[in-house]
Amino acid sequence: MAEYTYDEEGFNFFYFLLSVLSIVLIPSTIYTAYTWLHSKTKAQNLCECSTCRQTRAKINATNNKKIKKSSVTIKHVLLILGWIAFGLLSYQVSKAQPATVKWDPYDILGIKEGADVAEIKKVYRKLSLIYHPDKAPEEVKDEYEQTFIQISKAYQVLTDDDTRKNYEEFGHPDGKQSFSMGVALPRALVESSNNIYVLAFYAVVFGLGLPYYIARWWNRSRRQTKDKILNKTMSTFVKGLKETDQFSDLIKLVASAQEFKENTPLDAGEEKALKQLDIAIIDELEQRFAEKYDRETESVPGYRRKARTLLYAYLLRVDLAGKNVQAQALAADQLFIVERSVQLLQGLLQIATVKQWLNVAVLLMNFQQDLLQALYPGEASVKQLPHINSAMLRRFTRNKKRQIQNVKQVLDLQEADRKNLLSSLSDDDYLDVMEVAQRIPQLSVKKAVFKVIGDKIITTAAIITFVLKLKNGRVEKVEIQHENDSEDEDEFDEQGQTKVQPEQDVEEGQGLPVAHTPYYPGEKKPYWWVFLGDPKVNRILVPPRKVTDVVDEKTIRVPFAGPPKAGTYTFSLFVKSDTYAGTDILQDIQLTVEDPSSLPDEDDVDDSISDPEEDSIAGQMKLMREQGLASALAGGSAAAQKEKKKSKKKPQQDQDSDSSDSSDSDSDDE
Repeated sequence: MAEYTYDEEGFNFFYFLLSVLSIVLIPSTIYTAYTWLHSKTKAQNLCECSTCRQTRAKINATNNKKIKKSSVTIKHVLLILGWIAFGLLSYQVSKAQPATVKWDPYDILGIKEGADVAEIKKVYRKLSLIYHPDKAPEEVKDEYEQTFIQISKAYQVLTDDDTRKNYEEFGHPDGKQSFSMGVALPRALVESSNNIYVLAFYAVVFGLGLPYYIARWWNRSRRQTKDKILNKTMSTFVKGLKETDQFSDLIKLVASAQEFKENTPLDAGEEKALKQLDIAIIDELEQRFAEKYDRETESVPGYRRKARTLLYAYLLRVDLAGKNVQAQALAADQLFIVERSVQLLQGLLQIATVKQWLNVAVLLMNFQQDLLQALYPGEASVKQLPHINSAMLRRFTRNKKRQIQNVKQVLDLQEADRKNLLSSLSDDDYLDVMEVAQRIPQLSVKKAVFKVIGDKIITTAAIITFVLKLKNGRVEKVEIQHENDSEDEDEFDEQGQTKVQPEQDVEEGQGLPVAHTPYYPGEKKPYWWVFLGDPKVNRILVPPRKVTDVVDEKTIRVPFAGPPKAGTYTFSLFVKSDTYAGTDILQDIQLTVEDPSSLPDEDDVDDSISDPEEDSIAGQMKLMREQGLASALAGGSAAAQKEKKKSKKKPQQDQDSDSSDSSDSDSDDE
């Protein structure tokens, strides 16, 4: 029967608690510290123009941000409490002493194992004179008595042959004992009087808490795609996205997302506010773009009408409070809808890429730029700079007879013309415009090359590597070619494989600053889509690839399967920003594909260095090449070898006739 010993001092139990706390606290602390340092680094790269600062202050004042901040504070408090508990437990463990349960007669008498009986008796008599109760002082009499009992017991064990043998063999004077099991828990936790509390703890943690979080995780993973878009939304997008869709169709499709139904439903008191907002949108579109805006009928679900209206108001930069609508009620919903719409566009772009719809894919990319910069499609992209408005642009066009459409044109202006354009701005606002204009990356193509690894020309059905060199800044000369040249030979090794080259444009801790997005509720690091398409057939030829952190110069290599027919093909190279409007690259690029027969002949390899023995494996392989598979499998018979020697002595014509005669005779035999 097993006996259980409990951790009465709580020594081992404290070690268990320390281990559990370490598993939770150490990763949580590292993650919190990394997030804090990362946020500090990102905060240093934030745009500090007055418009962006005002937007950040406005967003921080919303209820969603307050809730987020309070949750972060609770996490920090729990983390601090956890480390306090860790420190107290560590102190307790350092002071606790593990209980010694082993009884050792040699240690009690102070002798070494294997001592003889004479030495044991001598030590016993000596200790008896010291610890005998009759000779003990009155104040320590009880202590001496207990010590004397242990000394006497040890003496009896070591002087009796049987008990001494039992101790040395089984560790106990009485021989083999029953099995003992240690429990690293204090006895108080397993006593019957405390069972209800222990069971209640297990019921709450493992019976309710753990199943709840597992069910919550499973429900979320089952309802969402890997990009955290609801499956119902993706199903709606797959059915609703068409190849001929325009911007108005896309904004309706985005507004139909299930996320808006669950998080931003139309409340009863918001119907009147949305009608007022629709009137403001109608006026803006008619005055600025001569476009019509049709309100959705009440047959359309309310959340769709709400999302569509708020998206239009955001793109047109309609001030909700200035239009006497329920600004406080709708502002937070508008921020949520805009931020989630950028994520939803990624799902739509995946669908368009799979179906290879070029026009729709480009339209979706432009839509994301417009959302991040709060620009209506077709509007001058220069208005993404702070403090620049339509009146300022019209005045400059009227005075200088020159239109300004994008940021690059502002930077290319002469200093006098630029100050004339921005004459209505203060010195601080002028600095804001120039700082943001220089902050926006201006990519250009330094070189675009088509290569086939190991070949000098590009042939049909070959695996082509498209090598694109992008530079952040101006490039005086652009080279677009499809043949290998000496300048790019160092990009491939001797076997034709692409060499692994370290990135030289991004150092540790460096990269592009956070994008200037004065109206977007979140922070955004810019990246670009690079792909090839054919506008003539409206097809994507090479799927979009994301490119990040083009600080100075970056090389992108994209492999793809070449065309099945020879000829010269004209593609369109697209380099589209996901963040900034008016900075895209679109240029034609030609690919010349030749027939495989145009490849140069490979150098013949002389493998007849020595004539191998007929019976060797090499000889059998040589025979297989010369006489065919059947003769080689026959083992190179004597007749075959004789025939081989004869064939070497005959001229070529005789060999051909012999071969034909041999074939005829074989046919006759058959």
